[in-house]
Amino acid sequence: MGNTMQFQGDKSPSIGPKCAIVGWYVLCSAGAVWFELLRADASAPAGDPARQVLLLACVAVYVLRAAHTLFAFVQRRVPWWEAAWGGSIIGCVLFVFLLFGLRTPQPLELLDAGGLLLYAAGTYLGTASEWSRHRWKARPENRGHLYTEGLFRLSRHVNYFGDLLLFAGLAVLTRQLWAAMVPLGMGLNFVFMIIPAHDAYLASHYGTEFEQYARRTRKLVPMVY
Repeated sequence: MGNTMQFQGDKSPSIGPKCAIVGWYVLCSAGAVWFELLRADASAPAGDPARQVLLLACVAVYVLRAAHTLFAFVQRRVPWWEAAWGGSIIGCVLFVFLLFGLRTPQPLELLDAGGLLLYAAGTYLGTASEWSRHRWKARPENRGHLYTEGLFRLSRHVNYFGDLLLFAGLAVLTRQLWAAMVPLGMGLNFVFMIIPAHDAYLASHYGTEFEQYARRTRKLVPMVY
């Protein structure tokens, strides 16, 4: 991808790649349900019903939100390699989270309330930030300018921060210790790959506007980094 994110300035509906991403999410989620609920070994411990309902609801909301974001807010071209790479990783994460989380026998406890709070906060940050930026960009007087208002005052990539919180919350709800590797890996990818590439693009595209914004705003985590 070089120093900038490819296809940032190339507008296209990209219906095929977007449908492929959403379809893969649905397939992975349905596959986990099929394996763990419809074909579960009778001798295996049963998962907690309340946890199962909560996990399925959270994943369903995430898939619906992802579909809405892709088709309503993402106006740049989404190449097939990006759909195959990024979409497949997230789809597989949803699959393994559900695969193991649906079999977790522990009843819902206070820790799970914290996980749900993380999930809800992440969903809000990601959705609200993208929605407000989309509305702002749609105004003719704002075209060609950098959006720095709303939740983007908290950090330059507050939508990515929302994704971290969301998947951290899902990881908690699975009650699998290894699941913590997912938000950790996402965070490292954001810090060392995605954000530097995105910032390089923004700097080249917006110049002084971005430089001033970058000096006063944290990269990812509000008030921290």
